[in-house]
Amino acid sequence: MTAPRLRFPHRDHLDLVLTPGVHAVGLDADGRPRPVESGVDARVQFCVDRRGIWLQLREGSRGVHVNGRPVRRMAMLRPGDAIFFEGQLLQLLGTEPLPAPRETVQTDGQGHAVLRGVGGTHHGRAFPLDRPRMVGRSADSDIVITDHDFAERHARLEPHPNGIVLRDMGSETGSTVNGHPVRHALLRVGDQVVFDTTHRFVVEAPLRALAETLPDSELLESDEAAPVLINTGRRATLSTSVRRIPWLLLAALMLATLLSLLLLFGAR
Repeated sequence: MTAPRLRFPHRDHLDLVLTPGVHAVGLDADGRPRPVESGVDARVQFCVDRRGIWLQLREGSRGVHVNGRPVRRMAMLRPGDAIFFEGQLLQLLGTEPLPAPRETVQTDGQGHAVLRGVGGTHHGRAFPLDRPRMVGRSADSDIVITDHDFAERHARLEPHPNGIVLRDMGSETGSTVNGHPVRHALLRVGDQVVFDTTHRFVVEAPLRALAETLPDSELLESDEAAPVLINTGRRATLSTSVRRIPWLLLAALMLATLLSLLLLFGAR
């Protein structure tokens, strides 16, 4: 799997490869987003650790949105997310999807994946991919998107032994998978597919495995999910408050012991 990349608007700067650690983004002389080395110049930063990618705002920063949703302090990201920053759009690119198989393969529907809405009309809804599903404006579609400009038959999703096959049905715009524009593709668990820029879905593990997975986009407004703060280093570190907890517990235990001794000997 290739490392995710942050693509800047109009290709003003080279893609920023998000390797593990901390990556800061500020503004150039023309007010356009660019990578910066100094934490002093950072407006936002992207922290990559074993759990994923975290977007963090510098204190006092406002007007940052992920997929149209405002961010107060931090947000957990997934490949394919669109970050609106300083009036410009940054795209988080993930692994480019594999080509779609030429032929449809019949499956028994066992252990089927789920398509979960994370943005747009079907946010929060889940569609089992145990059989082919049509996405379109037509009322007989399995996933109906009623936008006026949306195609009657936009795309078809087919279960496959190697994943989920996305087949374009002649739409004007195609679809986007992990930030890459596609017509046909083989989707895997974790891939984000976007129809018409606003209708976002994620391919999730089979139903029986969902209980073992961790939530992701629901942490968008969490204020204590990521233990990383704006800093000038390149490594993600635990916050001071987290490291201080064991000492606070020890101090509380010692104080309780002293009070017990005072009560015990003071009663004689």
